[in-house]
Amino acid sequence: MKTINTLALAVLLLACSQISKAQSKIFYGTGIRYSAGIETGLATGYLATKYGGKFGVSIQAEFPFIENQLYGTVNAGFNNVFTTETYNHLVEDLRSVPFKAGLKYFYRSNLYLQSEIGFSFLLNKADCVDGKKAAFVYAPQAGVIFYIHERDYIDVGLRFESNSKFYDCDSNNNFIGIRVAWGFIR
Repeated sequence: MKTINTLALAVLLLACSQISKAQSKIFYGTGIRYSAGIETGLATGYLATKYGGKFGVSIQAEFPFIENQLYGTVNAGFNNVFTTETYNHLVEDLRSVPFKAGLKYFYRSNLYLQSEIGFSFLLNKADCVDGKKAAFVYAPQAGVIFYIHERDYIDVGLRFESNSKFYDCDSNNNFIGIRVAWGFIR
């Protein structure tokens, strides 16, 4: 009887240890994370005089540097910034493709701070205005991850994005918005 109790206790302890390992993977995850999301927001500052809302899509990969805490990120997407009704007959929507890289730090199991830098390429550069086809972009973000299953999650982040000016007569192109993405851990 003593042997059966010891064996049952050993099996129970082994099962609890496996459950706790699985739960830590649910909250932290290991390996590379991939996400695809939508971004929306509003133009701020000088850009808000001609442009209003922003809508975009993005894909992101996160590579673990320090497991469960620090990830390196790469991000690419497409953004369309809509002109306001007052200026829609004078200027076109602003369409750009940003490529960014950065760091994502988890200060709690599902709360993070992220910062990325890169370049944003303008797709519809006006021929009559002297300007650049690319601009430096900086994008800090704070967010939360909601785990759905062991390897699936929803990532919701509040972000500020600043592009240097595309045109000589322009100023920085700043946005504040939200990124909502579905992700999975590989």
